Amino acid sequence: MVGIEGEGPRTSIMLDFGDGNAISYSNVSSIEDGIKHNYKNVGIYKVVAVAENNLGSDNAVLYLHVICRLDHVHLSAPFVAIKNKEVNLTVVLSPSQVGTVTYIWWLGNYTEPIITLEGSISFTFSREGINTVTVQVSSGDTLLQDKKRVAVHEYFRSHLLAFSSNLDEYNPDVVEWRQDISRVIKNSLVQATGIAEKQLLVSVLPGLPTAAEFFVLPDKEITEGKPERNAAHVDQLSEILLNALNQNLVQFTLRPGVQINVYAAHLSAAPLVDISEGHSGSAMMMLLSVVFVGDSFLSSGVCVPSPCSPVPISLGAQ
Repeated sequence: MVGIEGEGPRTSIMLDFGDGNAISYSNVSSIEDGIKHNYKNVGIYKVVAVAENNLGSDNAVLYLHVICRLDHVHLSAPFVAIKNKEVNLTVVLSPSQVGTVTYIWWLGNYTEPIITLEGSISFTFSREGINTVTVQVSSGDTLLQDKKRVAVHEYFRSHLLAFSSNLDEYNPDVVEWRQDISRVIKNSLVQATGIAEKQLLVSVLPGLPTAAEFFVLPDKEITEGKPERNAAHVDQLSEILLNALNQNLVQFTLRPGVQINVYAAHLSAAPLVDISEGHSGSAMMMLLSVVFVGDSFLSSGVCVPSPCSPVPISLGAQ
């Protein structure tokens, strides 16, 4: 809001919004509906207003911090990792540009978190079994988190899976559906090959067309204390699985009348990852800001929009 004291009808105003855009008004007496400006990017903007009439001039400066409300976070992590081998963990934000962000990582059995300003981190799991990774993302007054379970083993093999195209028609691309279908695929592989459930993991990947990855684990009863047997044992199991897939022996019923065939895709060499004054003269002016975005509001020049859309800043003359 721009307030003018003095001979208003002869007052001219220039507003510089700090993002390369400016606007000028001559002989202003009032602007009842205010002045609106859309900020298209997050950041800190220096907004300058200058008023001038025959009695003098004055200016006011406001630093406007434009941020975007964080709506969703997704932690990308490998479904299976090798013990004592470094893996990358990455957080994807939605929207991607939300201003200053702090990441709080809870990794494995560590009781103290790791705090970073970067959305990715490298970590080495030293314990076999299921390890939990939790990341909390703090942005402004918003705190969101995501969690993943990583199966850690000394050795494994993995292969990509493809499906008959009719599966895509029923894929809503949500986590719960992928988890359910992963269990169904695993059961189908076990039934077709006779491989023990504990030696097989399956993960359906996000996105379309529908794809998945299976992981073959060594049998501890056979390889315990004999690490040299891991490769030969896992390779043998992988060969059994690939033969069954290539012979079209793996299929499942999605619903009555809908049969899905499972195929072997190209070999994955490694596990796939689940994949921002002073006042002078008699022409006195003050500059205040009121920022509205949807139902979000914050005064003193700080905007927290939701979702991240161009930010209107209203400035009116009296």
